[in-house]
Amino acid sequence: MQAYRSIMATMQARFITSDEELIALKEDWDRLTASRPETDMPFYSWDWFYRLWLHFGKPIGQELFIVAVYENEQLVGILPLVRGQGKSSRISYRILHFCAVGMMPRNTMYTDARQDQDAIFRAAWNHLFEHRSTWDMLEFSNVPDSSPFHRFVLEGKHDTKYALIQNQGFIAPFIELTGTLDDYLNSLSKGTRKDLRKHVKHFNESGLSRSVRFFEKPDEMLEGLKHLETVHNNSWKGTTGNPLHPEFYQEVTPVLAERNEAKVAIAFLDEVPIGAAYMLCKNGVYYGCIRDYDQKYRDHAPGILLLHYQLEHLLQEGGKIFDFCGTGSDHKDKFGTGHHNHSIFQIFHSGLKSRFVYSGKTFWLPLLRKLLRKPAPKDFIAKSKHF
Repeated sequence: MQAYRSIMATMQARFITSDEELIALKEDWDRLTASRPETDMPFYSWDWFYRLWLHFGKPIGQELFIVAVYENEQLVGILPLVRGQGKSSRISYRILHFCAVGMMPRNTMYTDARQDQDAIFRAAWNHLFEHRSTWDMLEFSNVPDSSPFHRFVLEGKHDTKYALIQNQGFIAPFIELTGTLDDYLNSLSKGTRKDLRKHVKHFNESGLSRSVRFFEKPDEMLEGLKHLETVHNNSWKGTTGNPLHPEFYQEVTPVLAERNEAKVAIAFLDEVPIGAAYMLCKNGVYYGCIRDYDQKYRDHAPGILLLHYQLEHLLQEGGKIFDFCGTGSDHKDKFGTGHHNHSIFQIFHSGLKSRFVYSGKTFWLPLLRKLLRKPAPKDFIAKSKHF
């Protein structure tokens, strides 16, 4: 215990609140994320976060509120938060949360593998509660249940007065390839396997010119993204107003492609793009961020076709895991060999407004649902109070 306190005594935390400070963190940020396998992913990189901030955080008036932890002036931890606004019964309150959670398949705190991880977590936690006057609620969305940060938050061994709500986050399917593509296909249910092979055969025997092309080099990316945008605009997502955010992808993708961490796959039929997929990739894992298809070519099942060719490409590069990212669906689940579970944590301190928001979420809203005979949310897991 004495050794642990000594470690804590040498750690200092502070908020990073300006673009200039964020830019200065680039080298150390990427050093931290690369130091542990669970954070060595393209969407945890500085380049991804910086452009999320510029495109989705800053334009809507959010504020940078990154918690940076230092050990003897060396950066050892980053909790990449921004500050936004929430509203409850016409009362506004301040939320510290991860940036642009819809563009992040999962979130966590980044720590130096050479340091005591729990000590870094605790330094960040204590700093947040020492400065609780700057926020009314913390929201950590889609923290992997398998991560050390998830365990730290949930254990509740904190020397602070707080309350916590835990909800179910993404249940994200993935495919782990332990052999050949045929081995994987043979492991699927008979109906799924037959359906996949039927669509691949139909595509190859259509009598039309057809191809699946992977755009991987930096100078190819804008062409690949242009095809992706064309497909999206003709998809059910595009026609229902689900935005693609092309400016964000046009800016970040060539940068990631320089490190071979981004790919665009396009299925063509008679030179017309009918299906598109956007992937981040590193350490033998493909992260499927976007998969879209032109509604006019639905009978060709472009999404299933692209998955087949993505897996083929993944194996050719020596990879083993395709992560669907985001939440599951019947379509994704039938191809998955496992799932990544995530949690959403909402944390409150003992201040008056923070207590009010907590009581609204745990007492008044459930009471109102009961009076209106509305079902309780299915994603609720647990709550705990340590005020």
